[in-house]
Amino acid sequence: MRKSIKAVVLGSAFALLHTLTGSQSLAATVTFQDLDEGFLPGVDRSESQMNYAIARNFVLSAGAGNPPSALVGYPATQSPVPGAPSAPTVFSTFTGRDFTFDGYDIAALGPVAQGDAWLFRGLLGNALQFSFLDTAPQDFATRTTGLGAPIDRLEVWVQPGTSVAFAADNFRFTLEGEAAQVPEPATLRLLGLGLGLLAVARVRRRGTAL
Repeated sequence: MRKSIKAVVLGSAFALLHTLTGSQSLAATVTFQDLDEGFLPGVDRSESQMNYAIARNFVLSAGAGNPPSALVGYPATQSPVPGAPSAPTVFSTFTGRDFTFDGYDIAALGPVAQGDAWLFRGLLGNALQFSFLDTAPQDFATRTTGLGAPIDRLEVWVQPGTSVAFAADNFRFTLEGEAAQVPEPATLRLLGLGLGLLAVARVRRRGTAL
């Protein structure tokens, strides 16, 4: 009986230690859920501590692929606003804090021709930090950018000459300062040892009392 109690208490101590050693970061994810199809472009929206402005050649659609709601960027020839200039959808934070661009899901809504792509640009204080193109398959694919560069503005463009619409969802960001403070390893080891010894002492005292 005492051995089983000791095992439970020690297990709890090590579970607490494992929890404390885990680095947690609070990421913002823009999912475009619960949006009306054909939402008028050019209006600021907000979600999960981020805000984004939808340009005139982008729309929010409740029926684009799977997942069933997404940001859709159209080529100039298919723009929802006739004669709309090429303009990006812009992501930033409410407070202007820096953030990293961690990933997104993207799909082409038709056969892709050579040169069809979306352009992603990350800026910090109007200085370009990264720029890359993505040509997606016709099924939603999850992208992980691997970019650790802090930015304060993300621009998503329809690349000039693109002939097909792309849909994207689940834009993932990590905001500056959102990482939880992690105790130093030495402190954690001492904490774990102390909890373990405390558990053993309590079990022994109970055994003696019995």
